[in-house]
Amino acid sequence: MKKTEIFFTIITLTAALTAVSYFLLLEKKDFTAVALEVEDSLIAALASPYNSKAMYDEVFDNLPQGQNTQETVYAGVVSHHLLAKEQIAQFYSKISSDKIETIFLLSPDHYNHFFEPGILAYTSKAPWNTPYGELGANKDAIDELLSSDTVNSKSSAMGLEHGIYTEIPFIKRFFPNAKIVPLALNSSLQYGDFLQLGEELKNISQENTLLIVSSDFSHDATQDKALENDTKSIDELKNIASADIKNITSDCKQCLAVMQTYLTDKDLRFNATDSLNSFDISGVSPESVTSYVFGYYTQKTDIQILLTGDLMFDRGIRHYAKKAGSNEFIFQKIRPLLLNQDLVISNLEGPITDNASKSSGTEPGSPNNYIFTFDPSVAKTLWYENIRLVGLGNNHILNFGQDGEKSTHEYLEASGVSFFGSPNADRTITKTVQGIKMAFVNYNEFTSTTAFEQSQAITEIQKLKGRVDFIVVFCHWDAEYQPEPTEATKTLAHQFINAGADIIIGSHPHVTQSTEIYNNKKIYYSLGNFVFDQYFEENVRNGMGVILKINPKDKSIKFEEVNFYLNSGGQTIIK
Repeated sequence: MKKTEIFFTIITLTAALTAVSYFLLLEKKDFTAVALEVEDSLIAALASPYNSKAMYDEVFDNLPQGQNTQETVYAGVVSHHLLAKEQIAQFYSKISSDKIETIFLLSPDHYNHFFEPGILAYTSKAPWNTPYGELGANKDAIDELLSSDTVNSKSSAMGLEHGIYTEIPFIKRFFPNAKIVPLALNSSLQYGDFLQLGEELKNISQENTLLIVSSDFSHDATQDKALENDTKSIDELKNIASADIKNITSDCKQCLAVMQTYLTDKDLRFNATDSLNSFDISGVSPESVTSYVFGYYTQKTDIQILLTGDLMFDRGIRHYAKKAGSNEFIFQKIRPLLLNQDLVISNLEGPITDNASKSSGTEPGSPNNYIFTFDPSVAKTLWYENIRLVGLGNNHILNFGQDGEKSTHEYLEASGVSFFGSPNADRTITKTVQGIKMAFVNYNEFTSTTAFEQSQAITEIQKLKGRVDFIVVFCHWDAEYQPEPTEATKTLAHQFINAGADIIIGSHPHVTQSTEIYNNKKIYYSLGNFVFDQYFEENVRNGMGVILKINPKDKSIKFEEVNFYLNSGGQTIIK
């Protein structure tokens, strides 16, 4: 049996035995506030049943260095499934701070046996023993909550609730000066009942206060269903102020309702640190997974739009995805980056059809080696990975003729992915991203009438000028594997800018090319490969992404470059 399987089994059995033991005591308990206060006075301290310093140190010692955010963090979402201990540690490491003084820790009550009528949550003033010292409670804040008559004190509930005790050692390690206000929420109530609690927490919070929701997401779901649920949930979390909580698949919607109210009046960005499931970690039970979403909220200052190079899902990429069991494997290492953008745009280098692959297994250089078709599942993968807009103006979109082009449109539309530049569809698409109107125009050099294509692209740019905030031209052009663009390509780029373009993004060479600033406008002649099975030289394995950071107030724009690398096993990583 694998070590991960043994660990998973031990955790499950421990939680089950703890719950059963407590259930047997329930019938003899007195749940009045006075009785609870007496019971609490008998509990000197609490501790997680998983208190091995060696186990935590092993995880902490392997954390990446220098990734702590310098921004103010207001709230976060983290798993309480210790199987995901490495991802939990990475989450806390990202937001660690010695300045945080109080942490509101929200968890579901997993046992549903603890509550008097009208009580929303239980808490405790008891300190916690951890491998890193004692973690105390913020007694003043807890007293204020207890005076509201909707929160009671019950230390035994805290000691049994894994949604609380799983987080305790991590909190002490990464927030050494913090005190906690643990809250196990009444899971039998509707989440709308918890808006009042969110207001109460907001009223008693101080400057150096953090709210953490301890929650797992999909339960007993297939991997595909969990991924679909989590993608929808993340879309809601990214817009927490207007989020519809019922659309979030979580074991504590009540916690999320509290957080939503707590964060009211703030314009925040959700920064995902990971999104995965129990099978990804353990390799156990792919048809019945628990999924995890990790992320935190900071002040939103810019709109972020990521532009990338060529996406190709046939040949070797098809092989690696099939071997791993899903297309999502290809993006596994860069998923948080993609999720954290307001929009991601890529060049989709081929059609999506239900035809069998012609290129798989062929010799490089043979005719069929360059005939691409992508499995229909790719369309939904794009949506899952937040690639919601693709350019189709390239030299492979017609590899399966107009039928293949039409099929691509249908699969993309069914999956909620927009497109532009297809030979028999619109060259341009306009997207409004949080109030900023963006036009994306395609230029495809590889048509039968290049001069006409150039003229049409320039005319389109001229028509858009003054009607949108930014015009981005996606160009499929120039010579393959050349580190510098031709003079003809440079001249055309300048013509596009003279016509009104603000940004030029190039693809097709399969290598990154030089950049240029012309008339104060940025030109990226080629971003190279984003997802591709080309590994024969380092220059084809290195690609680039460009994040446009747009200030919505003054519409100024900054460029942040991300360096990608194609691992030979099919995955794209950040270099």
